[in-house]
Amino acid sequence: MKVAELLKNIHEGKLEPVYLVLGKEDYNSKRIAEAFVKAVPEDQRTVNIGQYDMENTSISEAIGDALSAPFFGDRRIVFIKHPYFLLGNNKKVKNEQNIDELIDYLENPEPTTIFVIFAPYDKLDERKKLSKKLLKKAVVVENGFLDERSTKNYVKALLQKKGYLIEPQALELLVRKTEAKLSLAMNELPKLLLLAQKDKKITESMVARMVPQTLEQNIFDLSDLVLAKQVKKSIDMYHNLILQHEEPLKINAILLGQIRLLLQVNILQKHGYAQGNIASSLKVHPYRVKLAMKKSREISRTDLRTAYLGLVDLEEKMKSTQREPLALFELFMLGYFKEKHA
Repeated sequence: MKVAELLKNIHEGKLEPVYLVLGKEDYNSKRIAEAFVKAVPEDQRTVNIGQYDMENTSISEAIGDALSAPFFGDRRIVFIKHPYFLLGNNKKVKNEQNIDELIDYLENPEPTTIFVIFAPYDKLDERKKLSKKLLKKAVVVENGFLDERSTKNYVKALLQKKGYLIEPQALELLVRKTEAKLSLAMNELPKLLLLAQKDKKITESMVARMVPQTLEQNIFDLSDLVLAKQVKKSIDMYHNLILQHEEPLKINAILLGQIRLLLQVNILQKHGYAQGNIASSLKVHPYRVKLAMKKSREISRTDLRTAYLGLVDLEEKMKSTQREPLALFELFMLGYFKEKHA
């Protein structure tokens, strides 16, 4: 089921006992939760809505709540967050979960309870008995990242509903600065709406002024400079990031990840993979794949490999020596280009 269909069903009172909201789009997760909350009369919400984080609460407590009759109302809602036990590699947590209780509940859910599991993952470990049972018994809601076009359409429609317009160039810039992630774009809209309150029109200059560039975006630009052999500009930008108190190892890790993505996309493109297939295979936002596909066509695989291995070596030197990170980055850049021209 798509998010829009679920929201329509909730509004119309068409509710099921168990839902699995699967995917990482935070903004839609919040919309879904708000819609379920509104399905309960306001004066009954305090006693009939429960939220349980599985990283610090037992599933037994949540199940006990779900099995309880609603107080002075027709329904109870139980939200489950961070159900890490649905994944293949369970991370260490404070409490062990009695999964059998959840399996038993799925067999006979309480009819007066709406049990909603928010799983911010790309997919579940379907080898697990619980995952199989959940996928069979629950209404599965697809909550993956929207593609670039869908994000643009949603933002435009929302602004139109509020009586605002956004210039095409402004929308393009907003999408670029937020990496086409709906959650990030929606976080920036209140500032833009306030700034454009007089004329009800959001311009490119407003977006440029009000929407900050993320660290990932800055490092995306840095990777362009590195791969374009712009030694001085690369070093200057790296220095500026250090001056902004960004951690050198973090900068290197994100830069390494960007080059790795370009390599992976380059290889998969050569094997005939399309944008959607690549995004699915690598579990990466479609917009990032789109940019990587364009960039990887401009650079040889050999150059990408050389840059990647150089960054791996740079990270090792950062961890094993006392030299200044900026000096090591300069050596990386100079060594990289010396090797290329050797």
